[in-house]
Amino acid sequence: MIALDERVSDENPADLDLIGSLALELGVELADGAPAEGPAAVAMWLFDGSVENLPGGYDKGELSPNSPVKALKSFPQDLVLVGRSTILIKGLSSRLGIPWSLSKEWAPVARRVLKGNSRQSDETELKRHKIRIKDVVKLLKTWGQGKVSRAVTRLPSPLRTKLAAIALKLQKRREAKATKRRHKPAE
Repeated sequence: MIALDERVSDENPADLDLIGSLALELGVELADGAPAEGPAAVAMWLFDGSVENLPGGYDKGELSPNSPVKALKSFPQDLVLVGRSTILIKGLSSRLGIPWSLSKEWAPVARRVLKGNSRQSDETELKRHKIRIKDVVKLLKTWGQGKVSRAVTRLPSPLRTKLAAIALKLQKRREAKATKRRHKPAE
């Protein structure tokens, strides 16, 4: 993903060699007689929808007689679902006229993974994503209030009126206690 994202151009031999060798490392095998650019063309075709012209004279069309799919001898099972999903998304984005590239989407994540987890970045991440008990209690309280509110709205009107009166009395008691605490003389 990073090699696809950082390539200089679609015809740069160094980029094509790197992308092609990485595709072969993933387990992509091409039929005998396929051009040297074949692995790079397969990678670009599958994972980068922004490519206009595939290297090696391949066509972007999946059903074209000169499609990179025709050059495939075998494709790794681990990538089948990713490949199918990517092709579906590329088809939709093409139909809607929205440029989309899996490599552009995944490259930042891949860079973070390959960079490794330094202790400092881990601590920063933990501080940023730390779940606090007070946040959980607040969430549960909000959730509970929503559930009670929905349950009360489903009650018959006379019962809702009685519950509202009780809730009002409780609220007045709480306010009175709070006022008493505020105006209590210091000892």
